Amino acid sequence: MKHIFSDSQIIIIKETTSTNCYLLQLSQSKKLAEGAVVVAGNQTEGRGVAGNSWESESGANLCFSIILYPKSVKAEKQFIISKAISLSVYDFISKIVPDVYVKWSNDVYVADKKITGILIENFICGDYVSKTIAGIGININQERFYGDAPNPVSLRQLTGKTYSLENCLKTMHARIANRYSMITENSERLDSDYIQHLYRFGKLCRYFADGVFFDATITGVNQYGMLEMTTSDGKCKAFGFKEIKFVMV
Repeated sequence: MKHIFSDSQIIIIKETTSTNCYLLQLSQSKKLAEGAVVVAGNQTEGRGVAGNSWESESGANLCFSIILYPKSVKAEKQFIISKAISLSVYDFISKIVPDVYVKWSNDVYVADKKITGILIENFICGDYVSKTIAGIGININQERFYGDAPNPVSLRQLTGKTYSLENCLKTMHARIANRYSMITENSERLDSDYIQHLYRFGKLCRYFADGVFFDATITGVNQYGMLEMTTSDGKCKAFGFKEIKFVMV
């Protein structure tokens, strides 16, 4: 496994509103090495995509953000960063439990339950991505969930075991380094692995968009990160972030 973040800093804090916010503010005050991480024992305002919140019991789960400088990635193709990050979590979880999938755009599921939420914030300079802050929340040791999320699950619930968060972070750091290096060295592998492990790929399932329920099959994800589908009546459609909802059975 290639580890390209050997000189990066790991900053451990007891509590913050959001590790993404903390890392962004820190990066604005000084230059951080690529792969620098902020990990928090507790996030009081953990964020998800489009303003969603992230429930995490204090001290039970892995909540961290990492900074990257993917300056070779064009702004229009920035979804490849999302692929690399979500697949790194897939690599970590799938070594522990079966039936692991990446749910478009970048959540990670075990069967039909959500074990990881990811928030990726890309900063653009000209035509390229100058900086990425990726926030990752993995449910590790939490035994009960009290929020209104419909389908959370943790490794402890799945296996009955308690895990070292320190060891989990070290493994995740290496997994991210490995997948991140593929952006420049083997992007085709990222593309194929993302599709191979994509939740509901090739299956006829129910969705909700534009005010109606419909059945469709996921057929791919384009270079802009849009979800490509074929409806049960043969129509081809593509959806951007938050334009479609997965109907959970």
